[in-house]
Amino acid sequence: MRLKSIRRSKKQKHFFFSDIRFIFAAFIKTTGILEELKAYKIEFMGLPNGKHTFSFDIGSEFFDCFAHSEIRHGDVHLDLHMEKEENMLVFDFNFHGWVEVSCDRCLDMYREPVDFERRIYIKFGEDHSEQADDIIVIPHTETYVDISHYVYEFLHLVLPLRRVHPDDSQGRSGCDPDMLARVKAHSAGNTDPSADKPLEGAPFEALKSLRFKKSN
Repeated sequence: MRLKSIRRSKKQKHFFFSDIRFIFAAFIKTTGILEELKAYKIEFMGLPNGKHTFSFDIGSEFFDCFAHSEIRHGDVHLDLHMEKEENMLVFDFNFHGWVEVSCDRCLDMYREPVDFERRIYIKFGEDHSEQADDIIVIPHTETYVDISHYVYEFLHLVLPLRRVHPDDSQGRSGCDPDMLARVKAHSAGNTDPSADKPLEGAPFEALKSLRFKKSN
């Protein structure tokens, strides 16, 4: 009886310390995320009215902060220009660089170039709200604007719907030929020869046997 109690106690300690390690690891990860995104909080309180410039180098560490990001690697430079007015902030985003995404044709990763600009307006009001996609209202009591989620959204929304390797200088596909061969072989193996044949008893097949009289 004493032996069982000791074994149970050791197991409980094992699970206890496992939980502690899990919680600590989660804490470290969360702390790292908060530290990484801290740079994207633009403190405007105390700044004089006028234009202010900030710059950011956006890489893998940034995208790792978002669990569902389609982008995991990249090298994007952001020039951010903020104009502070009495009752409004104007942010101009200028992105230039590349992000790594999966090719829809060969499934290999490739670098998608990004080079675009966006503008948002931050107004002051009673509560947080959005008057439009580019017009955001924040409380008068706020002292900073967190632009991290705007950066994340802009970089994802600019991605093309169809993502494929760009052609080289000679007009040849930049896709990995080995991967293309594998995808083609896999698609051919999953092709059902009867897929293109009409189903027996299908409604439109039944209509073919009908004859309609022409109306006068």
